[in-house]
Formats: sequence, C-alpha cells, structure tokens
Amino acid sequence: MKRIISFTLVLILILIPLSDLAYASTAIAEPNITIKNQDMPELQAGKVNTIKLQLENTNSAFNIVCTPQIGEDTPFLPSNITESISISNPNQPFELKLNVLPNTPAGIYPLELNFQYDYSSGTTDSYTIQHGKKDITVYVKISSSAVQPKILVTKLTTNPQFIAKGQSFQASIFFQNIGDADISNISTKLSGLSKDTIFLESGSDSGFIKNIKANGNGYITYNLKAASTVASGTYELEITFKYNGIEETQKVYITISQSSTQSSNVIIKDMIFDTKQITPNDNFQVSFNLLNSGPISASNIIVKAESQDPQVVPKSTSIIKIDNLKSGESKNIRFLFSPTQDAITRNYPIKITVEYQDIYSGAEKYTFEQYVGLNAYVAAKPGEEDTPKGKPKLIIDKYSFEPKLVKAGQNFTMSLSFFNTNSTKTVKNIKIFLTADTVANPDSPSSGGSVFTPVDSSNTFYIDSIGPKGKIQKNIVMYTVPDAQAKTYTLTANFEYEDANGNEYTATELIGVPVVQESKLEIGELGYMPEAYLGQSTPISVEFFNTGKVTLYNMMVKLEGDFQTENGQYFVGNFESGSSEFFEGYVIPNQAGELSGALVFSFEDSTGQMQEIRKEFTLNVMEMAPQPEFPVEPPIEPDNGGISMWVWIGLGAVALAAIGVIVRRKRKAKKEIEDLEINE
Repeated sequence: MKRIISFTLVLILILIPLSDLAYASTAIAEPNITIKNQDMPELQAGKVNTIKLQLENTNSAFNIVCTPQIGEDTPFLPSNITESISISNPNQPFELKLNVLPNTPAGIYPLELNFQYDYSSGTTDSYTIQHGKKDITVYVKISSSAVQPKILVTKLTTNPQFIAKGQSFQASIFFQNIGDADISNISTKLSGLSKDTIFLESGSDSGFIKNIKANGNGYITYNLKAASTVASGTYELEITFKYNGIEETQKVYITISQSSTQSSNVIIKDMIFDTKQITPNDNFQVSFNLLNSGPISASNIIVKAESQDPQVVPKSTSIIKIDNLKSGESKNIRFLFSPTQDAITRNYPIKITVEYQDIYSGAEKYTFEQYVGLNAYVAAKPGEEDTPKGKPKLIIDKYSFEPKLVKAGQNFTMSLSFFNTNSTKTVKNIKIFLTADTVANPDSPSSGGSVFTPVDSSNTFYIDSIGPKGKIQKNIVMYTVPDAQAKTYTLTANFEYEDANGNEYTATELIGVPVVQESKLEIGELGYMPEAYLGQSTPISVEFFNTGKVTLYNMMVKLEGDFQTENGQYFVGNFESGSSEFFEGYVIPNQAGELSGALVFSFEDSTGQMQEIRKEFTLNVMEMAPQPEFPVEPPIEPDNGGISMWVWIGLGAVALAAIGVIVRRKRKAKKEIEDLEINE
C-alpha cells in the first residue's frame, strides 16, 4: 500500500511540469508577402486587361490592400479601374485590371505593386496589431497585335454640292478611328487656304473633338468661300490631326465648277399621250415628267405646248412656269388639247418647248423642243361624202418601235398602221414615202444628211388599196446615224392616193422618233499590288474614258468591300464625251486572308436611267511584316586618304632620324671650327 501511494505521488510530480510546458506561450511569425510563381501575364496594347495573381507567405496578415503604381513612365493608363483593391481572402487568387496605352510597343515591362496590410506581432499570450507594407515587382508581356488607333479621312462633302466661283459653302470632313481603342482630345487644323482660291469665310481653321470611340466616326465642318477669280478645277487642302502625341496630315480635295460640264440638264421623261382617235370636243391629254438630271439647280423654267394648226385648240393652260428645279428633282406636267368642229381626220402635231437657266447660263437660256401627234377623227356628215370635207382620209393611227428607245448607230424596226377613216370609200394606188430630219451638227461627219435611212429597202413603199375603215400594217427597218444627238426626231410620212373615181389626194403624217446615244464608259486596267498588309493602306488606281457620244451625268466612282477606305469615293459630276479621268483610292484591310472588293462606277445615261459598272479585284492580306534588325557595324577608322596609321608612324621616325643626323653633323662641324681656333 505504501508503495502504491509513493508511486502515485511521484507520477503527479512528473505530470504537473509537463502540463505547464504544453500551455507555454509561442511567438507569432511575421508575414513576408510574395507573389507565387506563375506564367508571365500577357496584356494587349490599347485595351483593358485582367490578370490573376496569387499571394504567398501572408501568415498573420489581414486587411491586405494592393495598389498598382501607375506613373508617367509606365505603359499603363491611370483610371478608376486601377485604384486600390482589397484582398479579402489571401489564400485565393485576386484579379487586377490594367489599361494599357494604345501605342505601347510590344515588349516586357515591370509592374510595381504596393501592398499595405495589418498583422499580429508578439506571442500567442501577448501580441499587438502592427501595420506593414511591401513593394513587389512583377513583369508583364505586352503585345501590340491590336490595331492601333488611327484617324483616316473617309470623305468630304460640300453644301451646296457644286461650288461656283465667288460662292460660299460649308465643307464637312468625315473621318473614322480605325483602331481598337478610343481616341480623346483631338485637335484639327485645316491648311492650304488662300485668298486667291479657297479661303475661310467665318470661324476658325482649328477645331477640337473630345472623343472618338474605337471604330467610331466623326466629322468637322468649316465655313469656306471660293474666290471670285478662282479658275475651275480641283484644289488640295490638308487637315492635320493631333492626338496621343501623334500628328498626322491628310489631304482632301474640293472642286470648283465654272463650265457647262457642271450645268443643269432638264429632260423630258415618261411621256404619255393618247394614241386613240380623238373626235371634236374630246380631250387629248399629254403628260410627262420634267427631270433635272444635272448636278445643279435649274431656274426660270418655262414649258410651252402649242398646236401647229388652229383646228386644234388648248383646253388647259399652254404655258407652265417653274421657279426652281433642284438636281434630281422632277415635276409632272400635263396639257389638254381638243380638235375643233372644223378639224379634219388627220394627225396634228403639237410642239412642246422647254426653256430654263442656271448659275452658269447668265442671260442666255437653254432650249429644246419635242413633238407629239394628235390623231383627230372627224366623221363625214350625211351628203358630204363627195365634198372635200367628205373625201377619204388616210392616216397613221398607230406606230411603234422595236426597241422602244432607238439607239444611235443601230437598226430599229418601225411598225406603221395605215387607216382609211372613210366608212364608204376605198382608197387605192397608195404611195407612201418617208422623209427624216437632217443632222444639224456642223462638226458631225453626217452633217446635212438624213438621221434615218432604210435598211435593205427604199424609203418608198406601195399599197394597192385599203377598204372603208380598213387598216394595213407595214414594218420597215431603219438605221440611225451614229452621231445623231439624243433627242426626239420627226419622221414625215407623205401619202399620195386615189379614190374610186380616180381623184388624187395627198396628205402628211408626223412620227416622233426618240433617239438615245448609248453610253460608253471605257475603264483601264486596275493598278494595285496583289499583296497587302493588315492595317496598312494599299492604293487602287485606274484611268477611265467616256468613249460615247453623250455626257454621263452625276458620275460617281467608289471602292466597295469589307474594308476601310481612304479617299474611297470620287464624284466626277457630268463626264463629257471624249473626256478622261483618273481615280486613286486606298484600301485598308482589317483582317488577314483573301480580300475581295470592287471599284464601282455609277452614272445616269442620256435617258436618265442609272447605270452601274463594277471592276472586281482581290488582295492577299498578310500580317504586318516584321521590322528587319540591322547589325551594328563597328566604327570605321578614318584611313587619312588611304595611308594607314603605321605608315605615318614610320615616316615620322624617318623624319626624326634625319633631323638627328643633321643636328649631329652641325655640332661636329662646330666643334671642328672651335678646335681650329684653339690650335691657332
């Protein structure tokens, strides 16, 4: 028993110190924050990038705040996204957003991170809260594969569109940011202005644009005026953009018009008139659209419709006045006529005259005429069949052309329907011969000759007879001379015929033949390099010619395709016959690979119809070519005209030796003289 008690006491004495040792106070390890090793983060210039970082050795650190050190000498752009961020869980990766400057060259850059944190200092029994900080440098790789921000002028428009000398106008220059980053605080300056050509009428030649989004557009407008003595032609101006430390100058062009090539051009389109026979007191309606197909407004327009015979009288106003007709604008015109009771069955010509002016015509007026025919039918009264008024009448009651618009220099088929209007009498021995207008242009090879000539036949044909109320149709193939002007010509049908009693009669009918000149645009070979580089401008050029006989109106040349352009469109205006022009625009590819595009020529022909010609091209777009690294050559020592340094050293040594020999000889001679003097 005593042994058991003694053993228990000894065990208690041993355990008590061990218990105290188990609960002894320990020191708290201080944090030594570092960044866990990982692949180098890659950032893209001109964009907001997100990187993930993981902390290590944080130990007792808490309330950790990370602040990127963004300064002027760093490639990062300060903004609200780079403010301090709180790291709530140091055991998890945290994200950091960095906005890289758009023009940062590709390379590896240091990123300074400042960490502020709190931690416990002391032991587990006794500690205090301390504040710590640490700067850590991480390295990031920045690539410039994104398209750098760049401003390109896309077009220039003027209001009004066509500018005469002495005229005030607004010039709006449109441009686009073709890069992947916004551009802010852009200043502009327009230069090349002169009081002798184009000068600033009001406002400033400098401008400011707050911001242009990536791939966004903008424009700036200047109030300009053309000098009163300026010659017609195209004048070059320059606009300079300054942004992000970059200064770029681009050219724009403004055309001053003075000649008739830019005049208005009023034409008659879509003419509709009654082809049925019109009886006395019935209305004959003729309507058409008056279109200004020229590039500038026409003014003081007068449209007159006049009967050439008193037996046809107007039933509406015969003169319509229009103060102004803008470029591309049309106005519907309508006239009414009616044959009187004194009219006879025949075709009555009605002359339509159009006069107008514009800013180039001065006091003179542009004038043109066109004719339509009214087919009058007057039934013979009872008992008048044998009187002159009751004589048999032969008329052309209907005619048509194939094609409907007769082209100069080509054949056409004319169908004529001859109608005997008399209800009781037959006409016989009918001779019909056609006469046409002559070519009035003195410079034309066909001047003085007929506009139309029959093909493989005569202009005279014979019909045996046509019964009462009978009709006979004849077709004749005609040829139009190549240099005929685009307008409506008059073809006259002359009739000679007899009635059943052998009485001879004559009559004439007028046929209006609309002639158009075929538009001929000759386009040369496109000039361009088949290989292009991403984001770099590639020129596309071509020369084109108007080889037709008529002016091409409102001509436009433009580049089309899935790419950006510079000087991508050119408004030629009225492209006169025999003229030539040159176009050069620039294609800026935005993706690598095969790129297809087209150069589109659009214009209005002499009939007012819009025509379009496309010239396709294909470019092979490659990534930006790497800049060659040129080795640094060791400096070349001057060779003093081709003699090496050692030669000069040798020559110097020889010279010194020669001087030494001469000095020694002089000293020896002097000593010999002195010895002689002593001996004497």
